[in-house]
Amino acid sequence: MTDDHDAICTNFAVVRQFDDLDRVVAIRDTISALNHSDVTRADVDRGLETPLTTREAAALFTCLQKNGAATQSATDERGFWAYTFEVDPLEVDRVLTQQAAVIASDGRSPQTGKDEVVEFVATLPGGFEPTSARVRSIPDIASTIRNQVFNADSSVRIANPYFDPSLELVSDLASLPRRGVETQLLTRETADEEGDTRTTLNKMWDLIDEDNRDNFEVRDLYRWDESQGSQAFATHAKIVIVDCRVCYVGSANLTDTSLSTNFEFGVVVEGDIVEDAATVFDEVFEYSYPVDLPI
Repeated sequence: MTDDHDAICTNFAVVRQFDDLDRVVAIRDTISALNHSDVTRADVDRGLETPLTTREAAALFTCLQKNGAATQSATDERGFWAYTFEVDPLEVDRVLTQQAAVIASDGRSPQTGKDEVVEFVATLPGGFEPTSARVRSIPDIASTIRNQVFNADSSVRIANPYFDPSLELVSDLASLPRRGVETQLLTRETADEEGDTRTTLNKMWDLIDEDNRDNFEVRDLYRWDESQGSQAFATHAKIVIVDCRVCYVGSANLTDTSLSTNFEFGVVVEGDIVEDAATVFDEVFEYSYPVDLPI
């Protein structure tokens, strides 16, 4: 957690999720009034007239964690929203007061008012401190993807070439099939016995209970041309499509460096146009090679 109690927030997940200023203030006051540092969603719910939704809980704890007001002290197989967090009440006050101020001034990212909405997202370089409020307000890729995954109701399509098996997001993705979300993952080089992709896929497979493994399908798009001595084709796309309604497209792999220290950039698109992305994904997915898990 940060020692600078005047630091400016760099993550605005609460601003994007909550419209009600009074509700954000009530959450802040509830956490600040707790006489213990380990906090769960249930602790917050006890101080509210209306309990947090899963989407709100995920946004709240993502925001507190990303802005140095909380660190996770215990995980939960149900997902990030059910984790336990060690919080600093002064830091929680700082973060949620800033989020409330943005909501009050209606300083959220502008919407187009059209059927389609496009928003830029980024991972900013490690150690980089933006001078522009506009740069500071750009959502980070890691929490954006994480929130999309938490909000999935029926389907998630993912194209991603490289993984870190230790990434928290891997466990979040494994939670999707467990709650009945049809999950399709397109990747590459799963035959590499020492590769992180194989390790990641096997880890996800182990985290999914047997009754729900039919909800998890993996395909491989990579072939080596022996005659030419070069790659014939492969997937290098980075896409997350949720419920055919929202789609992230960008440069970041699902690795720690891509989601924390690299400079990565992308867009999140909502609206009917997402169906076009899903159609392209589905045809390429069908063209690719089925992967039998565990590998």
